[in-house]
Amino acid sequence: MAERISQDVTPPKIGPDAHEELETLLQTLHEHGVLRFTNDMVAANSDIIRILVNGLSKEGSLNAIQYISIMAMTLSSIPPDRFYQVMFAIKEGMGEVSSYHGNEKSSEKSDAKTAEETDNKEAPGIRGLHKLLHDDELWHAIQPLLAGLRAFSERLDKPIDKPVTDFTGKATEGP
Repeated sequence: MAERISQDVTPPKIGPDAHEELETLLQTLHEHGVLRFTNDMVAANSDIIRILVNGLSKEGSLNAIQYISIMAMTLSSIPPDRFYQVMFAIKEGMGEVSSYHGNEKSSEKSDAKTAEETDNKEAPGIRGLHKLLHDDELWHAIQPLLAGLRAFSERLDKPIDKPVTDFTGKATEGP
């Protein structure tokens, strides 16, 4: 019988191997000054840490960190689609408020006003107030604002020991 021929198939070289990629990465980091910056940071380690600790130990810095964490906790509890909806509603509301001058509004809704409403530059008076009280569209627009003010007021009256404890429901220690 014939002897079996063993053949090791070497895969074709498609691109650079890991060592070549690492050398390319090191060269790129060197060319852009990242290695020098990192080396300087490591060499000045004790000075940088001392400056960071001194800066973070101040009451204002600690408060800022807590504010950022509270904002992150609040934003994390809002679904993205609801946050989008609220932010653009605020944007449109602010646009309407900023464009309002007396009885003149520069919006698309101003075209729907009657000639009597646009010509009248005076305060509505008792009759106008009576008409506003019976305006269903106005009350439907005001109801979410009133509900929001009610929830805002109730939340302000609620005593809170620690923000994280209130957010998670778990007892915490520390400031």
